[in-house]
Amino acid sequence: MLFRLVSYKNKLILDYVPAKYFIILEVVLVAITIIPFLIRKGKKTSIISMVISILMAIVLFATSILGVVYDKDIKNVLNKADQTIDDVVENSKLSTEEYGVYILKSDKAEELKDIENYNLGYNLSYAKDETDSVLKDVLAKANNKLIANEYDDLLKMADELLNTEKIAFIFNQAMLDLIENAGDDTNDGKNNGIYKNFTNKIKCIYVVNVKTAVKEYGGDKNVTKECFNVYISGIDTEGDVTVKSRSDVNIIMSINPVTHQVLLLSTPRDYYVPLSISNGVKDKLTHAGNYGINVSMDTLEMLYDIKLDYFIRLNFTGFVDIIDALGGIDVVSDYSFSTHGYSYSEGLNSNLSGIQALWFARERHAFAEGDNQRGRDQMKVIEAVIKKAQSSALLNNYDEIFANISKSFQTNMPKKDIKALVKYQLNETPNWKVVSTSVTGTGRSDVTYSVPNSRAYVMDPDENSVNEAKKLLQKIQNNKKIKVKTTTE
Repeated sequence: MLFRLVSYKNKLILDYVPAKYFIILEVVLVAITIIPFLIRKGKKTSIISMVISILMAIVLFATSILGVVYDKDIKNVLNKADQTIDDVVENSKLSTEEYGVYILKSDKAEELKDIENYNLGYNLSYAKDETDSVLKDVLAKANNKLIANEYDDLLKMADELLNTEKIAFIFNQAMLDLIENAGDDTNDGKNNGIYKNFTNKIKCIYVVNVKTAVKEYGGDKNVTKECFNVYISGIDTEGDVTVKSRSDVNIIMSINPVTHQVLLLSTPRDYYVPLSISNGVKDKLTHAGNYGINVSMDTLEMLYDIKLDYFIRLNFTGFVDIIDALGGIDVVSDYSFSTHGYSYSEGLNSNLSGIQALWFARERHAFAEGDNQRGRDQMKVIEAVIKKAQSSALLNNYDEIFANISKSFQTNMPKKDIKALVKYQLNETPNWKVVSTSVTGTGRSDVTYSVPNSRAYVMDPDENSVNEAKKLLQKIQNNKKIKVKTTTE
């Protein structure tokens, strides 16, 4: 079987696996399975474990099941795995924005031709070029029989839509999220905003998808010889991973292949900082994602005085289809809790469906540590998916599984660097020392750049913790040993 694999697709395998390992391929496959445990010890989940596992699992899922498939299956799975890497990288080049024309749900109109002579409101504050393009498209499709009016206040748009006849507005999903959360200035897990049911009162009668290029980062680092920084963004929305969305998880992962150290720096979603596009006006860090992943990255670069080389973006909603195709996953919960009609026990929760796993990964208000615990649970779901995918469950529906991986992940790390990292891990088997830390702050209520006329819950940064984080980032870049209280090896 090994001879057939090597002779069938010699170049593809050699791209990822050093030639010397063909002699002991089975040992390597075992090593891949236990890499998360080689990288860390103890109970704390390691992001580097998850990221390397994802990259290696996508590349080498096929080889982990060679003993039970035919040559044709080897060909199909290898090709699909390699194509998935291409798709995940290709996803990073464009971002998608879905705009819609919205009217009251009680309005009898069902499409553009039904709203002739309506007023059409739009707002250029959030994405001028994209909104201009959408406006032109809508007016053309409506034969210019709509009366276009520009607004600069998102909440005024919401009020007029709810209280005015014969009016329509252009919104994207980010705008709708901002409206629904406007006025929610507490951290109690309950939306107390005055527009919390806004989307239940309106309907969309026309959709326009706009794709824009994502700013290029990195490309000049030797990832096996130089320290490099990766921004990990976790989103939780319906639809494609390329859609712009709030970023609920914001982690900087600094990897130093020289010292075999990894620094994981987590920044709270509600951190009250100037965005790279806001001219000094402060906003919640999570809102940066609404303007594109480049704004999130640029904002973090401003905050920590560093350069981010790559990004990895995960959409947890997309995991639902992957998990169902795998036949469910097993997850260990740190606590017993219930959410959205599903209950989870402390300890092992067996055979969770995709939707059960999604709500497990989404919940944060049931825990004293809030977002921190949610982050740990999300990593547990990811590791459980990887573990299940490395079993024979992959055989049952590998085509659908790989397709959903393509929809749930983005990275701008070039394929050559992914190959180099996989080879480096297999060749050197370094004993990574992972150091985890997070910045802190004080919560309060204030207005934001994104919604200037309504207060929201924000967190003022603790400058001491930010300065300590900067020092750690500088140390790992300079090949120096780093140490904080929370460390895993």
